[in-house]
This record gives sequence, C-alpha cells and structure tokens, in this order.
Amino acid sequence: MAETVVVVGFGSMGSALVTGCIRASVFTARQITVIDPDAAARERAERIGCATATDLARTADADILVLAVKPQTFSEVALGIGLLKPGTLVISVMAGVSTTRLSEAFGAGIHTVRCMPNVAAQVGLAVTTYATVTECSDANRARALRVLGSIGSTVEISEHLFDAATATSGSGPAYLFLLAESMIESAMRLGFDRPTADRLVRQSLLGASTLLARGDRNPAELRGMVTSQGGTTSAAMAVFESHGFQSMMHNALRAARDRGRDLAAAAARQAAPPPAVTGGT
Repeated sequence: MAETVVVVGFGSMGSALVTGCIRASVFTARQITVIDPDAAARERAERIGCATATDLARTADADILVLAVKPQTFSEVALGIGLLKPGTLVISVMAGVSTTRLSEAFGAGIHTVRCMPNVAAQVGLAVTTYATVTECSDANRARALRVLGSIGSTVEISEHLFDAATATSGSGPAYLFLLAESMIESAMRLGFDRPTADRLVRQSLLGASTLLARGDRNPAELRGMVTSQGGTTSAAMAVFESHGFQSMMHNALRAARDRGRDLAAAAARQAAPPPAVTGGT
C-alpha cells in the first residue's frame, strides 16, 4: 500500500521538498496532500497534482508528516493536528523547535527527524543538516533521507548543534549573496557597466564554487593556487586581513548562532503551559 504523505505549509521550503520528491520519484503527487490556509499556495500544489486541504485534522492518517511552517505558528498548528498515530514519521524543517517539543505535541510514539535545509533546495543543491530521535526506526530514517536527499546532500549532526548549523549552512547562502552584491558594486566603481560586472561576478563565483565542491583540495589550497606572492590577489588579501576578515566572519556566525538560541528559547517560553496555581493567602 502506498504511503500517505501530508505536508503542512507550502512556502518555499515545503514546495521545494514536494517538487524534489516528485522529481526524484520518492513519492507520486497522488500520495501527497498539502495543507495550507493560503489559496494561492494550494493552487500551486494542485497544479503539480497534489491533493490540498485547509483542515489540519487531515494529518491523522498520515504515514509521513512534513512540517514546513514558521516556528512561531507551531503551537497553533500542533493544537490543530493533535496526537498522531504511533510510528508516524515527522520531518520538521522548523528552526528552533526541538524534537522534545514535537514529541510533547504529537505523542511519544512518533519518529521524529529534525532538519535544516537551505535555500539551494529550490535548485536541488541544498545541504541539509538533520538529527533523529533514538526511537526513530531504521526504516523511517531511510524514508527521511530519501525525502531530504531529493533536494541535495545531507549531513547528520547532534541536535545541540542546530543553531550552529543554521548559522553556518542555513544562513550561509546569504553570506555568498552579500559577497556577490559587494563585488558587483565594486566592479562598477572600477568602470564596468552593471550587466558586465554582474556576469563577471556570477561566473567567477560559480566556477570557484564548482572547484570547491569537487573536494580534492581544501579552501586554503585553492586560495593558494590563485594567490602569488606580490601579485594582484595577494594585494586584495592583504586588505581583507588588515580589516580582520576571518574575525568578522567568526563574529557573524556566532551572532547568527546566538540569535537562533534566543529565538528558540522565546518560542519555548511562549509554548510553555502557565504555572500551576498553588494554595495560599
């Protein structure tokens, strides 16, 4: 019997997972029901052959539940879903929502995989960090990896490192986009028109990323290939070093990690039940 898949949330990440799974033949569109309150999102899901709904109670019979909603809406969504049948595979892409909170919301018998893809899921080149609960069966772990593998590569981490992973690979594409944006503006100051500067920078970063992705040389070795002593690249590197580029990068990732911790703590406090009222005068 075909597995029943329910995806709650059809924004950029939910839609990337669904289209990735269909493209990779992990599931057929007929197996997938998308739940989203937004009519335009449901229309997009219907165009690729998925069933759609607005009622969260439709999750009750799911074999696999994918949660791709904003973490601040989790409490409301969890109330609408209620307890799930034991053995249900829950794949969560919500930042800051722990596996403990998921089990508390849906029942201790669920098999949870928490993950953090990045925006490159839209082109099937994401790197997705994930962690599983000890109760997750080998079969459900394999199912989850097929789902996540449909949008790129996967890296297993300890759950306590999720905020660090968010800072490194979740937010990581934004750092490259900022670099590209800055390089284009600087190239224009050197005399190029915007289309030419844009083309030079995009292709340079694509080529460099492709070399890096091959994995036969580490980043320092690749940098050394381009940087000859006393040359043009070394002049640029000296400017980066004088402005503390590596320290700045470390501080940026640490700030992103710490912000993730703060958001997770705030979400947990918001979801916590009110303290019990005790007797007294």
